[in-house]
Amino acid sequence: MDLSSAIEEYIGRKRSMGFRYENNSKELRAFDRMYSMVPLAAIRVRHVRKFLDRPSNSRATWIARYVRFRAFFSYWRARQEIDRIPMPRERRPGKPIFSAYIFTKRQIAALLTGTNVLNRSTLSAVSPEVFRALLITILATGIWPGETLELLQRDVNWDSGIMDLKSRFGTGRKIPIGTDLIRLLKQSIRANPASAKYVFATKTGGRIIPHRAAICFRRVCKRAGIKSQDAGKRQPGLRDLRHTFAVNRITDWERNRRNLDLMLPRLAVYMGLRTFSVTERYLPLAPTHFREQTRMLSLGDLVSAQK
Repeated sequence: MDLSSAIEEYIGRKRSMGFRYENNSKELRAFDRMYSMVPLAAIRVRHVRKFLDRPSNSRATWIARYVRFRAFFSYWRARQEIDRIPMPRERRPGKPIFSAYIFTKRQIAALLTGTNVLNRSTLSAVSPEVFRALLITILATGIWPGETLELLQRDVNWDSGIMDLKSRFGTGRKIPIGTDLIRLLKQSIRANPASAKYVFATKTGGRIIPHRAAICFRRVCKRAGIKSQDAGKRQPGLRDLRHTFAVNRITDWERNRRNLDLMLPRLAVYMGLRTFSVTERYLPLAPTHFREQTRMLSLGDLVSAQK
């Protein structure tokens, strides 16, 4: 069996089981492009190692891809298409380091204005209005970017202001949202007549895939002149809007002398975190000496910034 056929059959099987298998399929196809002339049975450890050891792969990426490629080759080993699983020695996962980029009020205003860059290309699948509303929703609620992209119109109770989050990206939960955000979401939906299912949809009414949302966000950040000054750190992403929400909440509670021992568990539940202790990682990001830089943004500030 040739490698390309094996990969396409494996991807088809995954999707028939209900998995989208989008990013994983791209990795396997990239491997196929690297070794398109090598039959499946001729793949050796050196081939897989060369693909995994590319300079662009971080340690976490290496480990994640190792697991996926092992599953792929195990599948074909079980079907006796290969004699052995050609995987190099597994790396042990390092201690995870929490890294977050916290946006200032000025940067957020620049982001919202920068969404206009999406209007300059006819190839952009997402309108500036919809993407702007998406950014504000994450900033105002702290929900996972994936939950935002999966949000259906029927998941929002427009009368009571309750958002029902059931996606696989976080713990299923219901969260209250304000009337300003309700009004903004309704405006976003009206601005995209093609949207009949998703709250945030492409210009044709379809789901915005995470990869496309990430590309749009990079373009907006570039337009706004926002980038990490530390060359060793990753560049700001959509998830950092969620981190900004958490830091802003904690900063506001500190300013108002609220009991953090009481509020942090509530924040964890609201954000869909599995353990209360996870929210403690935000505490060092909101110290007293830069409260002014990370002061809370009300939804009114966000809405006015986009005008």
